[in-house]
Amino acid sequence: MVNKELLEIPLSDLGLNDPLPDPVTYQYYKGLKERKIIINEQIGSDIVEMVMLPLLEMDNDGTGKPIDIILNTIGGSLFDGASLCNIIDNLKCPTTITVMTYAYSMGSIILMAGYNNPNVKKRCYKFSTALLHAGSSYLEGNSTSVKDQFNFYQKFEDIIKDYTLSHSNITPEEYEKMERYEWYMTSDIMLEKGLVDEII
Repeated sequence: MVNKELLEIPLSDLGLNDPLPDPVTYQYYKGLKERKIIINEQIGSDIVEMVMLPLLEMDNDGTGKPIDIILNTIGGSLFDGASLCNIIDNLKCPTTITVMTYAYSMGSIILMAGYNNPNVKKRCYKFSTALLHAGSSYLEGNSTSVKDQFNFYQKFEDIIKDYTLSHSNITPEEYEKMERYEWYMTSDIMLEKGLVDEII
């Protein structure tokens, strides 16, 4: 664990014998001080503490100051990431989501969040990419529990389909094709399909 006191010291002021903070942790906490949240890992259960709670605190601190979200993820848990989409859809503060390199799988769903929220702006770089594809599931247990799991996952996939169609310019026909293969998007396709509003 990095000594958080180091985060208060500019790196240029550290002596030769002073311990250097881990750059990922340093940038994360430095970003929080600047109302910037960095998502630079696979989406998992720690998204609650690392992203959701700080985002809610910033959005409800009464300042109304802009928030920046840096998105750079290969994807991860659909169940963990979906609630973040709900939060972004309802943000009150001006918020900019920037894709640094890629928003894959669950990351592309998060990128769709805020599509109908005038407070949210989304952008990417020229060489940023996105990936949409059908989700994968691992089922285990007896026949009854496997059927229950399958039915639940099917219902949740229908929810994600409705969310995708209502939060992008993707057509139902394109979505059906996407369910059968990996749809990699370049920045111009991301712009065309409404995943981003601007290419930097």
